[in-house]
Amino acid sequence: MSAIFVRRSDQTFMEWIHFSTYNDTNDQLARICMISWVLWNNRNNVVWHQKGLDPEELVKSATLSLNQWRIAQDKTFDNYLGFMTIVDGNEHWHLPPEGTIKVNTDAAFFAESNTYAPAMVARDHTGSLLEAKTAGKHGHIDPMMAEALSIREALSWIKFKSSRKVIVETDCLAVVQVLRCSSIHLSYLGRIISECQGFLKDLHSYDVRVNFVKRSANKVAHILARNSSSIAERSWVKGDVLPHYFHVLSDDLKIQ
Repeated sequence: MSAIFVRRSDQTFMEWIHFSTYNDTNDQLARICMISWVLWNNRNNVVWHQKGLDPEELVKSATLSLNQWRIAQDKTFDNYLGFMTIVDGNEHWHLPPEGTIKVNTDAAFFAESNTYAPAMVARDHTGSLLEAKTAGKHGHIDPMMAEALSIREALSWIKFKSSRKVIVETDCLAVVQVLRCSSIHLSYLGRIISECQGFLKDLHSYDVRVNFVKRSANKVAHILARNSSSIAERSWVKGDVLPHYFHVLSDDLKIQ
């Protein structure tokens, strides 16, 4: 990857970008754009929050984000790319097997209020709501970190509930890839990932899996997160769900 970032010392950044536009491949241009975007976000985090990633973490974040974006756009979706399995990449929500709970997770971000909201929705093999949880939290954090936090909350809930067979689904491919990787990550995101891996290790006697799905298969958790900016912390159980979520829950069952 480093070869695409070689430029002459007398070139400005804009001259280099202009040259790359006409001389590099589409793949190289995509990498340049993603790394530039990650660098800009990191610069803003350093300026406004005095927090930043080291170069290795920046390149890793850019690579994972680009891979996630490509797969999200790709209708052919190669299940074996980047720690993927045959069960990943579903475009529609499906009922879990009998005796199994499915927990969908997501996170939303609200720049105007400087908040983010992780959310989780647990349903049984009939599609009935068991519990939904969300919490509006103050702070500006990396999207991957917020997605990882929502998975961590779901795994904590699973451990507390002592559910034996659980499928956790998220539409954040990058987090799923990192969770399945054995590498040690030293960033704050890495610590959250390590905590998730610790939960999964503690649940080794259970049947708990974390899978990647498309956004269209994660609608309930997504909408719940998007509507949670002003809620400090709240949970719903069966029979207690707000009326405007009923149609979203029922839509998932129509495709069964």
